Amino acid sequence: MSAQVRVLIAALGGEGGGVLATWIADAAIADGYIAQRTSVPGVAQRTGSTTYYIEFAKTDGRKPVLALSPAPGQVDLFIASELLEATRQVQTGLVTAQRTFVIAPTHRVYTIHEKIAMADGRADVAKMLAVITRFSRARNVGDFAALAQRTGCQLNAILLGLAARQLPISSDAFRRAIRADGRAVEANLRGFEEGFKCADAPVVQTHPATDLQAAQNGVSTIPDSLAAEVNRLPEASRVFAREGVARVLDFQDARYAGLYLDRLHRFAALDGSSGDFMKELARHLAVRMTSEDVIRVAQLKLRASRLARVYTEARSKPGDLVEITEFLKPGPAEILSILPAGLARKLLQFVDRRGWSSVSFPMKVRTTSLWGFLRLRALTSLRFLRPVSLRGAEERAWVERWLHLVERVLMVDPGAAIEVVQTAQLVRGYGETWERGHLNWRCIADDLIEPMLQLSPTPSHFADAVLQARIAANSDPDCSLLQAVLQSVHKSAVA
Repeated sequence: MSAQVRVLIAALGGEGGGVLATWIADAAIADGYIAQRTSVPGVAQRTGSTTYYIEFAKTDGRKPVLALSPAPGQVDLFIASELLEATRQVQTGLVTAQRTFVIAPTHRVYTIHEKIAMADGRADVAKMLAVITRFSRARNVGDFAALAQRTGCQLNAILLGLAARQLPISSDAFRRAIRADGRAVEANLRGFEEGFKCADAPVVQTHPATDLQAAQNGVSTIPDSLAAEVNRLPEASRVFAREGVARVLDFQDARYAGLYLDRLHRFAALDGSSGDFMKELARHLAVRMTSEDVIRVAQLKLRASRLARVYTEARSKPGDLVEITEFLKPGPAEILSILPAGLARKLLQFVDRRGWSSVSFPMKVRTTSLWGFLRLRALTSLRFLRPVSLRGAEERAWVERWLHLVERVLMVDPGAAIEVVQTAQLVRGYGETWERGHLNWRCIADDLIEPMLQLSPTPSHFADAVLQARIAANSDPDCSLLQAVLQSVHKSAVA
């Protein structure tokens, strides 16, 4: 490092970035440095993203000139409290491969744009890690948030321990700074020591596993007869098909799982079918055959694994009493859709005539109480109605149309068929989300896929057009971006 040491911190509001910056500045001063600390608050992005800049230097009798803000390519140590924030600072040019050591956790705090996407809108963790690796001199990236949780401290204490090994400041100066601060001293000292030890370990780049890795790491147990049917499928799709069978069994029964496998075998026998195609089909078909009706929602809320996760997030200890309250707001369509199709349609017509379609029924269900548990448990017991329910009929009709469309596209363009398979991710959830997803999917099917199938030969950009339409529908719930993409495709087809 140079005579002057420059440290940049990027943190979200409420994550203790200011405390971390104060600890570093105070430790530098206590160790004989002249230090300066500045901050630039951020707004509107997940409670505000704030950057803190610390610059310190030894003095030879003359006062050093310290900058108020970082300059591109002049940061020695960069610390982030969240992975996307780390990537953003790299994109600004402040972090460079020639100079900067990066400390960043792999955990995510999702942005509003990621949350409101119609499908999985999360930024690609692997790509973010690749950017950090490419544009940093060295790095220590790992699941430090999980380490902080296990240690019983805040993340900023772990990050301070990691930073202490990269800065020319004595470790005792950091410990004195924590004690002088006076806030949660014992927990922060414990976190500092854990972070300090982590700096000796090799660089860790942990991030959520890929779909294939996740499936392989947690292969579910299914009946031998169904497992034999799975093994008849192309090898590339077997892991996903096995997980799909387990999911469908959990949703309904063995007969329903047999229908899932029959559909997969039908496509596996078609010309143009490949391992990649079958893998995507097995994945998306399993999701669409386990739609989120109100019965499924109740089933998932009572899942033991979910309750365990809530206890972990609440940081409860053995013997602690934890209360879980579910906030539900079903409308008439969601409630009546689990009834037999004929009866449900008549009741919905009556509701429409009365003008009650937009009415909802807000309720709070405390699942940790006996009455609340029994209410949801009674709802899950109604899954025997699914085969004859209105929602079940609607889902079957949609799945059959989707599969028929996939089959027709597979005959003329296998690459485009994979993209058509992936349009299934647009149809998800329940209520308004489900209705909006269906609308977007029908727009793509009726205004893009069907017209292109009528052309002979089919356009070379078929697959790309479906991909762009799907991305537009995922990122824009109001459909305006999707309509712009469809219009652009039509113009290019005419030209």
